[in-house]
Amino acid sequence: MTDQGTPDGERLRAQLYELVDEQDLSLNETQRQALELGRRYLGVETAHIQRHDGETHEVIASVGTADVAIPEGTTLDSATTYCRRTIEAATPVAVSNAPEEGWETDPAYEEHGWDCYLGTKVFVDGDIYGTVCFVSETARGTDFSSEEKAVAELIARLLGRAIEAAEYEDRLERTIKQKRQSEEKYEALLQLAPDAILIADANTGEIQTANNKAASLTGYTVDELHGKSVLDLHPPDDRERYVELLDAEVTQIRDEFDDGTPLYITRADGTDVPIELGISEIQFDDERLRLGIIRDISGRKARKRDIRLKDRAMEESTVGITIADASQADRPIIYANRGFEEVTGYSMGQAMGRNCRFLQGEGTDDETVADIRAAIENEEMIQTQLLNYRANGMPFWNKLTIAPVLGADGDEVTHYVGIQDDITAQKRRERLIEVLDRVLRHNLRNDMNVIGGFADVIAARTDDDEIVEIAEKIDQTATGLVSLTETVRRFETEMNDPKPLAPRDVVADIDVVIEELRDAYPDTTFTVTAADEVTVRATNQLRVALRELADNAAKHTDTEVELAVTADDETITIEVHDSGPGLPESERRVLEAGRETPLEHGSGLGLWLVNWIVTSLGGEVAAPHGPGATVRLRLPKPVDGVERDRRRSAFSNTIE
Repeated sequence: MTDQGTPDGERLRAQLYELVDEQDLSLNETQRQALELGRRYLGVETAHIQRHDGETHEVIASVGTADVAIPEGTTLDSATTYCRRTIEAATPVAVSNAPEEGWETDPAYEEHGWDCYLGTKVFVDGDIYGTVCFVSETARGTDFSSEEKAVAELIARLLGRAIEAAEYEDRLERTIKQKRQSEEKYEALLQLAPDAILIADANTGEIQTANNKAASLTGYTVDELHGKSVLDLHPPDDRERYVELLDAEVTQIRDEFDDGTPLYITRADGTDVPIELGISEIQFDDERLRLGIIRDISGRKARKRDIRLKDRAMEESTVGITIADASQADRPIIYANRGFEEVTGYSMGQAMGRNCRFLQGEGTDDETVADIRAAIENEEMIQTQLLNYRANGMPFWNKLTIAPVLGADGDEVTHYVGIQDDITAQKRRERLIEVLDRVLRHNLRNDMNVIGGFADVIAARTDDDEIVEIAEKIDQTATGLVSLTETVRRFETEMNDPKPLAPRDVVADIDVVIEELRDAYPDTTFTVTAADEVTVRATNQLRVALRELADNAAKHTDTEVELAVTADDETITIEVHDSGPGLPESERRVLEAGRETPLEHGSGLGLWLVNWIVTSLGGEVAAPHGPGATVRLRLPKPVDGVERDRRRSAFSNTIE
């Protein structure tokens, strides 16, 4: 003992344990009394607890003489405290005479002037919370003994537990107040638990308490579960194994036996549900109880099956599928399916650890490669076509899709998925069709111009009215065929360079179309009626359809073509009307059906293309009966997020 009345080590330990077990004391009172016992035992001037927070230490409890003790609530710079050394040390830091022990230049000594210091770490929930410190301005005559250091560590350990208990109580009390203030703490925690909970007698296995989740999981009511044996809730054939599992002393969470057999709950209806089970023993009112926390993992099992199914689908896919690691330099391949080997000739072993660029060769387009590189750097999806080379050196056209994959947090790209599809045969067909189309269109246009010229010559060299009429019919037919080739060319150009869907001003597109047609039809008046702002969600192909309709109308009237644009809440309606002879019934059916049948061949390919464009934009085409010819287009308006949600909700209501 260092002064009269100071307890010896054994007595001090007993007092500390009694103090920590005292339920009526607040945490601060417990801390202060424990510090005071330690201070007296060690014979130092002051003692305090510091909470460590990176660069600062906050004094949360302090005892000792007024001129030395640090006031509670004081924040200290970590760099000027002895405690920074305590945090880093594996054992307590003890300084009996700082100047003689080489601490005179330490920032802590320069700041506080303490000659004597004993400090040890406080752990809360396994993490460093801070330190317990015993200090004096004057040096000790002897070094701190191992017994004294052990006492300091005991105080730190007991105070850590007290802090843990206080924090747990705070959390528990907050949860209860938030969830069910009118209920008992025990009942509230039981019923609000996310999993099924059963509490049974540790000796008999008889269920004493069950929450609603347990009733829902087992199919029994809470009252029916009371008094039932826990073994009655497991498959009869494995009862003995469940007895061993439930009697095990080691607390553990598991979903299968040691041999891999899944754990099940047998429901009231006789069906088995795969579960995850955690068992622990608790003491309550002098009674040994078994607490079982049970979780239905049917969804997890189903997800595993889905994953296995997707794995098989990827492996059996005829297209190549690769996964590259975005976190590694050069993004190496970490997976390649069987389809990749079939497409490229490279096995998974040959592809592993390499960047996909090894498929490139001398004929690979540099601009396409640059586009791929830019998409990857910008973490964007890209779909493109490029020439690659198989393992045997043969080139093939690869329809390549690369998509970034986000990690679990959704913030960072962790992988890239690549899909390789051999479209060599398709590219060859496209080139063949392109050549045949170009030759056919060129020859047809030239030959039709020659036929038209000969028809003009015939008409000019005869006075026979019948022959003149035949020649004019030949000329009209030839001109129509040339016009048809131009329509196909214009449509092909727009189809090969489509723009993305975006809001478009319909009236602006109509104005551009009319400006193009005024020179071709100087005797025709084009009249437009529309609201101020009329937009649809479409592409540049809409203008092609409008031009085709206006041009077709102008061909069949010498007076006026009317274009009217109206709107309602969800759609835009565009009507193109002329006062000509009207659409033949066969062309009306072709226009509205969007296809030609073996029995009815519409001569207006342009009108067929109009239907193709409008329906691809989500709209519809109609040709109502009446004087002249009228073609009506209906297209959806652009919608914002609120309107989209409203429409989805309305749709959901119609199908529920």
